[in-house]
Amino acid sequence: MEQLPKATVQQFIKTSTNGDMKCSNEFVTQVMSMAREYIQLVSDQANTICLEQGKKTISGEFFYKAISKLKLDSQIPHLKEIEEEIKEEVNVKNQNRARFQDEEHLKQLEEQQKLLYEKAKLENSKNMIDDEEQHGKSRKLNIQFEQEDEDEQ
Repeated sequence: MEQLPKATVQQFIKTSTNGDMKCSNEFVTQVMSMAREYIQLVSDQANTICLEQGKKTISGEFFYKAISKLKLDSQIPHLKEIEEEIKEEVNVKNQNRARFQDEEHLKQLEEQQKLLYEKAKLENSKNMIDDEEQHGKSRKLNIQFEQEDEDEQ
C-alpha cells in the first residue's frame, strides 16, 4: 500500500503544533499509518454505500454517510467546516484563473507592463546620464591635463 509523503505529514504536524513541539520519527510513522488506515476505512465504507445505491461515482454525500456508518458522527461538523474552506479556496482560484482569461484584464496587465518598462527605461537612462556627467567631467579633466602635459613638452 502507498505511503503518505513523510515530509507533508511532518509539515502538517508542525503546523498543528505551531512548531513548538519536536516529534520523533516513530510518532510521524504512527500518524502516517493511522491516517492511511482512516482514509482506507472511510473510502472502503463510502465505496460500499455507493455500490449499494447503484452509483458508480463516490461523492461527498457518500463520504458523510460512511463517516456516520462508522459511528464517527462527532467529526461531521468539523469536516463540513473544512469542506467550506476548501470550496472557498477553489472559488478564489477559479476567479483568479478566469481573470487571466478575461481579454480586457489581459489588456490592462499589458498596459501596466508597458508603463513599468518605460519607467524602468527612463530610470536607466537617467542613471546613465548621471554616470556620464560624473565620469565625463573627470574624463575631460584628464584629457585637459594630458594636453597640457603635451604642450609643455
